[in-house]
Amino acid sequence: MMTKITDEAKRFKAFRQAENLTQKEMGALVGKTESWVSKAESGDRNIGIEEVKVLHEKLKMSYEWFYHGKGNRLFLEKDQNLIRVTTDLQNKIDLLTQKVEKQDQILKKLVRDYYAKD
Repeated sequence: MMTKITDEAKRFKAFRQAENLTQKEMGALVGKTESWVSKAESGDRNIGIEEVKVLHEKLKMSYEWFYHGKGNRLFLEKDQNLIRVTTDLQNKIDLLTQKVEKQDQILKKLVRDYYAKD
C-alpha cells in the first residue's frame, strides 16, 4: 500500500534540505531518530506540533509556511513588526474615529443652539 505524502511532509523535507541538515541532524534537533525523519518525509509518520514548534523556535520555521504553504519558509522579525505596526495603526484609526464623532456631536449641538436662539 502506497502512503500519500502530505504537503506538510514535503515541506518538512524541503525545510531540512534548505537548512542543509541531514536526516540524522534533523532528528537530533527535534528529539527523534533518523528513521523517524525518514518516515515523516515519506508520509509514513505524522509530524506533530511539538516537532514543528521546535523547528520554529530553533530555526525560525514559519508556522504559516509549514501548515499552509504561504509566505516565507522562515519567520522573519519584520513579520512580527508588521503585525505590531498594523495593530498600532488600527488603534490610532479607532481613536481618531471616536474624536471625529465627538467633534461632530459638538458641532451639531452648536448649530442647534445657534438656531434655537432665533
